[in-house]
Amino acid sequence: MAVRLISAFIGIALALVVLFLNKTFLFPLAIAGVIAIILTELAQAVDGMKFRLAYVGMLLYGVVTPFLEFYGCQAYLTLAHFACLLLIFIELIRNSQKFHVEQIAFMIMTTILVTKSLSLIIPIKNADEHGMLYVVLALCGAWIADSGAYFAGVTLGKHKLCPTISPKKTVEGFVGGLVANAIVFALICLGYSIIVKYTGGAVEVNYFAAVILGAVCAVISVLGDLCASVVKRQRGIKDYGSIMPGHGGMMDRFDSVLFVVPTMYVFLSLFSIFK
Repeated sequence: MAVRLISAFIGIALALVVLFLNKTFLFPLAIAGVIAIILTELAQAVDGMKFRLAYVGMLLYGVVTPFLEFYGCQAYLTLAHFACLLLIFIELIRNSQKFHVEQIAFMIMTTILVTKSLSLIIPIKNADEHGMLYVVLALCGAWIADSGAYFAGVTLGKHKLCPTISPKKTVEGFVGGLVANAIVFALICLGYSIIVKYTGGAVEVNYFAAVILGAVCAVISVLGDLCASVVKRQRGIKDYGSIMPGHGGMMDRFDSVLFVVPTMYVFLSLFSIFK
């Protein structure tokens, strides 16, 4: 537990530094770095590292996208993505006897999912003057739900949620994560409104929307976690990596984020939390 907490503290500290420097090139660089690590872990999960061109295509797709988004070069996204995916298909031709359809499908699917999901952090940040708070809520939407579910499950858990996929998850933990997320979202918005007013500004919070968003993110985060667990079980691995002691790999920490960030993006395009 101590190692897990220390690792989490270091990760949070690094995340805060990156968020503070959100207007510099370090912001897309950090996103690209996380994407590259996750894609490497996913490639390893399906023995895809030995197919060099395909792996390079995955990395190029993942690394280029955040920079094009950050610097407003969306017009080049399609060209860049096609070029990167082309490398994967060239690898399929080069190693047609060893590079199986299941591997290439998984690598393409996860490359698009991971890259597009995490790159959405940039348009979320640029949504309006509250953009950085939305980014914080998106990250909390995954991690607070996970923490709330863990502690609720440990103390109250009796009924298994999906025993064949994730034996430790319980219905009580799921409900605990949902409640924790709803409360934390409301408290974060309250704290933000107080800070804005203290600095001479004014903001009106739609707490109903904030609570609903928190609850929705909690549900979606469980979906992301379970999907990642299915892959691990089918591939016979415990964790995707070991880059974060006590937590596993980067994918083990961001599996829920991959589903929550797009949810946040869609929610913000339909509803407003602040007025």
